[in-house]
Amino acid sequence: MNEESAKIREMLLKCYGVDIEEAKCHFSTQNYAYIFPNHPYMIRVSKMPKKTRKEILSELMWVDDLKQFKQTICEPSVSIGGKILEEFEIDGVTYRASMFRTARGNVQASTEMTPMFFICVGELLGIIHHVSTDERENGMKFQRKELKDIFSHQKEKVWEKLKPEIQGRITAIETQVNSLPQDIGIYGLCHGDFQANNFFVEANNVWLFDFDGCCYANYLYDVASFILSCFLGGFGGGKECSKVIEEILHYLKIGYELNHKCTDEYWEQLPLFISYRAAYTALMLAEIDTCGVVSSLDEIKEFFSFILLQDSIYEGITKVISEGKSRL
Repeated sequence: MNEESAKIREMLLKCYGVDIEEAKCHFSTQNYAYIFPNHPYMIRVSKMPKKTRKEILSELMWVDDLKQFKQTICEPSVSIGGKILEEFEIDGVTYRASMFRTARGNVQASTEMTPMFFICVGELLGIIHHVSTDERENGMKFQRKELKDIFSHQKEKVWEKLKPEIQGRITAIETQVNSLPQDIGIYGLCHGDFQANNFFVEANNVWLFDFDGCCYANYLYDVASFILSCFLGGFGGGKECSKVIEEILHYLKIGYELNHKCTDEYWEQLPLFISYRAAYTALMLAEIDTCGVVSSLDEIKEFFSFILLQDSIYEGITKVISEGKSRL
């Protein structure tokens, strides 16, 4: 355990009374997810700017709304001090921590991602997007940011650290995404970090947590986040990316469209949003110089740079995974 991890451990012991030495840590750009085997909770820690009271309350209100439609939405738990969100500073960096109640099960290993798993994930995501659509149709607006503004802000912070060719590619992707319509039914409040480390699976139940990044975006961003995380976790075994995604989508859409139907033209935009998710991840990684959980940080950054610079994001993923390069 390095110095940063040791200090995080000390603060979480004080806040929650649990020891992350007993947990398995999953790292995702600037987030640490501490999963405790055989315990009904997990802790998420992030290095992010403080949120306003309205933003935090909006997140909790939305989670409460979703819970009415899907019982496997996991609410935050309070800390020892009775707080939903704990904030602390380590060496001048602000950290934010939340504990989420979870259920039986664990993060799904890539070898256990079956057709039924994808159907269940699709069913859950379809409910989330259906509820978001209903709320937007009814004129509800939560105090959460637009993803395009979050993306732009992050880009400004790290732009000078990126190579010109990466700058050009990210700008092109951002411009294309921002030009798309924000119609009801395809755009609304999203989870924002819908990736495989953010839910537990037990039988056919998918228990979703970590709504800290919820934001207004095209619904395909959630789909893309999930699919990219499957590849990064090792699903597909180096097979051609487009064929694996076709397989995932076949089953994901079965579950998704039980609750929220979209046109074929909508689904055809998926490669763009996988590129957009990869671009945002590259921007987040550019801000990190060291990480106590991942030793191959430079290789991970190269991974995203490589796939972004290819003519096709699918071809880039196929090549980099098949060659056995590092995964996030």
